Amino acid sequence: MRLGIRRKLIGTLILVGLFPLVMSLIVILGGGAAMQLSRIRTTYEDIAADCSYQITSRIRSELGNTLLLSRLPHTLEFVREKNRRRTLQGVPATMPGISIPQPNDAANELDRKWPGLSPTDPIVAAILQNPMADQLRLLGAEDPTDRQLLVTNAYGELIAADVKSGDFFQADEQWWQITYNEGHGRVYVSSLVINPVNDKMVIEVSVPVLDDVSGRRVVIGVIKEKLDVSWIQRPLKELPAKLGATGQLFDLDSSHTIFAPDPSPVNLQAEEYYLRHRGNPHVGITTLMFGNLVQGIALVPTDTIYVSSTERPQVPHWAVLVSKPSSEAMAPIYKIALMVAAIGAALILVLFILGVAISNREIIMPILRLREATAAVGRGELNVRLMSTDVRDPTFRKDELGDLAHDFDEMTRQLQRNVNALARSNEAKRRFMELAGHELRTPVTYILGVCQLAQRQLQQEVADVVAARQDVATATRSNSAVNVELGKIALKAQRLSRIIDNLLKLVNNDQFTTRMTKAPVDIRSLLLQVTSDYRPFSLERRQQLIVDLAGNLASIEGDRDKLEDVFTNLLSNAIRFSPDGGVVKVTAHEVVGDMLEVLIEDSGPGISKEDLTNLFEPFYVGSDIMHHHSGEYEFGSKGIGLGLAIVRRFVELHGGVVRAQTTGHGTQFHILLPLNKEPMELPPPANS
Repeated sequence: MRLGIRRKLIGTLILVGLFPLVMSLIVILGGGAAMQLSRIRTTYEDIAADCSYQITSRIRSELGNTLLLSRLPHTLEFVREKNRRRTLQGVPATMPGISIPQPNDAANELDRKWPGLSPTDPIVAAILQNPMADQLRLLGAEDPTDRQLLVTNAYGELIAADVKSGDFFQADEQWWQITYNEGHGRVYVSSLVINPVNDKMVIEVSVPVLDDVSGRRVVIGVIKEKLDVSWIQRPLKELPAKLGATGQLFDLDSSHTIFAPDPSPVNLQAEEYYLRHRGNPHVGITTLMFGNLVQGIALVPTDTIYVSSTERPQVPHWAVLVSKPSSEAMAPIYKIALMVAAIGAALILVLFILGVAISNREIIMPILRLREATAAVGRGELNVRLMSTDVRDPTFRKDELGDLAHDFDEMTRQLQRNVNALARSNEAKRRFMELAGHELRTPVTYILGVCQLAQRQLQQEVADVVAARQDVATATRSNSAVNVELGKIALKAQRLSRIIDNLLKLVNNDQFTTRMTKAPVDIRSLLLQVTSDYRPFSLERRQQLIVDLAGNLASIEGDRDKLEDVFTNLLSNAIRFSPDGGVVKVTAHEVVGDMLEVLIEDSGPGISKEDLTNLFEPFYVGSDIMHHHSGEYEFGSKGIGLGLAIVRRFVELHGGVVRAQTTGHGTQFHILLPLNKEPMELPPPANS
């Protein structure tokens, strides 16, 4: 599709206007997003770290309270008493290295009936109503957090509790086995589990009750505390109110979220995001910009929890995840970008309208006028001017386009002067050629007539001498010599007549632009006529004239006289430039494409490559090549360069083409003429 100057300018203005806007939006969205996301991520990481330290502090505080309880004298005395009674029943005391104790039949029976026993049952009441149980309830009353505490002896049997637990025998539980640690004892903090009593999520904290037995520290009991998740829920629940973000506690051991105060699809996205970037939590800004979540991560520093200077408790590995969808985090940036885009679009629209008006006035309108003036000059209107000399033109100003318009006007003025001068020169040349042709024709005709009259008179004198029986031999020799000289004069006069005819053809055809008299032309009969007319000249020089014409040549629509001039010129040249005894060949046949080809070939010296280029130009005579004539007919003569020019123009008027080529045996002229086609009207050549 062709684009005009107006569309190109509009496209340029749009590009120039939109490019800064797009770049500014990229800078705002890119730079602003990077800063916003970096700031949000840093804030979320700080908050996650603060939450993780609060969780660690709470765990440390709960462990401290429970450990303190396990070391109180009355706690040790209570557990010792319970173990002593169990020993009196025939169960040996535990020692380090002893495997986990197994319940006896009585313990198994009590554990089986335990869920069906009520708190008032004497067996249950003995566990719930004792000094240790009162101490446990007192410890729970100091903190409103929902919690449960219980104490077992060294055999894993329940000996005290603030509320009825789910079962009696505890040694088969994982927390008890980890805390017992084969009699060595170990502090244990579990991950999130479900309390079977009330189906609530709790965290279990258990510590061993250690005593000196035979100079060795052994486990004589275990204190367990079930803590409701509300004790760590508060800092995570405050996040939506503070930042609109979601907080959750992620268990690294199970790779699942163990606590989220507000379950939502964001929690699942945050979990997947953390698992995907777990190896490198500090992802780049590009990942944040093209992701769908902004997240701050902090590991809960449980490795800072110590029971003693050398002992660490077994605690879960947690991470605090603070997350927010990127779309929500980027909302302020999007709002700013939208405002910039709206303001920029409005400003660009105003500037675009102004730019279109200015470009239309200063660029497009002058160019359109230049195009109209150029088209008018192309149509031959050489009096067109863009700038008036007496009135200031409002279209063109003093700029490059104004200079171009001024130069255009100067060019058309000079062109008009040159065309007028050329027309006058051509008219003078035409009149000269017409005058010279007509003026020369009269004396040449007179000379030919006188020569012919003189020859007839000489013949009559010879006849009279013969009739009078005078000296016939002397008279015949005298008249023969005169007759030969008169023949030479006649030959030169005939050549001069042909030159005059060519000049008159040039004039009468008005530089070859005349219309033709069109009629069906039988090319075969025309070629036979031309070759028959020129056969005497070839016989005089002992040349072989070969005529090879196809028998089914179709007729063409054309001017017979002009075609006869074409073939006559080419055949006469072939005879003149072929040596004595040479071969001149004329062939004609139809070729592919509904074209008729006529080939006229001589056996002369050929034409140089330099002459072939300008061979068909008017008045071009080429190199000084001597003709191969042994007779007197135009020997050594050189034409005025009109014959081949007439040949080319007449062939082109018939819609054909003529070309020449030199071979190793002479020169060939190929003429291609269209069959049954309308002849073409061609403009005159520039140098005609």
